[in-house]
Amino acid sequence: MTTHVLFRGPQSRNDNWQALFADALPDVTWHHWPHVEDKARIELMIVWKLPRDYQQDYPNLKVIFSVGAGVDQLDLASVPEHIQVVRMLDPGIAKGMSEFIAMHVLNIHRDTFAYINANKTGSWQPIPTVPNKQRRIGIFGLGSLGQAAAQTVLQLGFSVNGWSRSPKQVEQVTCFSGDAELGVFLAQTDILVSLVPLTPETRGILNCETLSQLPKGASVINVGRGEQLIPEDLITLLDAEHLAYAVLDVFAIEPLPETHPLWQHPQVLVTPHIAAVTQDDSAGQVLLANVQRYINQTPLIGTVDRELGY
Repeated sequence: MTTHVLFRGPQSRNDNWQALFADALPDVTWHHWPHVEDKARIELMIVWKLPRDYQQDYPNLKVIFSVGAGVDQLDLASVPEHIQVVRMLDPGIAKGMSEFIAMHVLNIHRDTFAYINANKTGSWQPIPTVPNKQRRIGIFGLGSLGQAAAQTVLQLGFSVNGWSRSPKQVEQVTCFSGDAELGVFLAQTDILVSLVPLTPETRGILNCETLSQLPKGASVINVGRGEQLIPEDLITLLDAEHLAYAVLDVFAIEPLPETHPLWQHPQVLVTPHIAAVTQDDSAGQVLLANVQRYINQTPLIGTVDRELGY
């Protein structure tokens, strides 16, 4: 029996994945949106964002695969319960995210941003260094990406704490969970790395109330979702010298408007949502394995819990 798969995305990625599936799963018929003759045949859809009217156009849709690690862009509330939603567990995403986090943890730890600013004024002023073990890295969100980042930072010799909604155990990481332990976690964090998924509970969570619980001189790396950060609150805490630096890769509006004050702030580094990018080769293998599981009628890897939103 033929399984029909629809991909909505760039031509180059389509060509790579179509060739991969043709070699490995010849019983799969691949379609590249919007070129679909018989939409009723489509069972599986691979997307970043869903096409308009997809529920009416694809009446036999069974599974939506996100090409990204997050699924908030799919508007889960609008997806019928009988359709499974699967997030991308690409090891390439985890590797890229861990590299980005490690790079900027080190930049903050070794005062790279202070020296960049000093270069502009010709100021030769060494800053005392702190041993890695004395710098506490707080991973806010211990999902697959958070745990991968924690292990990378541990290998650099830092102390690592982690927070998650529900209790977890991660080797060599001091773990906190739930609202009751959030304040304790924040108070023991010198560099906060935000990786929590975007849910109604985490929208706007990086606000003055939360960030002010970090120790004076702490820094923030936001690689989760832009909607979780209140930029005005961050700027207030930076200007008050409660926070030292912020590295921001995600924003509520992307691209970030040229006139936004974050661009000009001397203690903020803006990057254009590039911390972790889906890698065609490794992600293609993940999709291939999951489609094979669908054909074999075995549970899919990365299925989203509708109640949790991730």
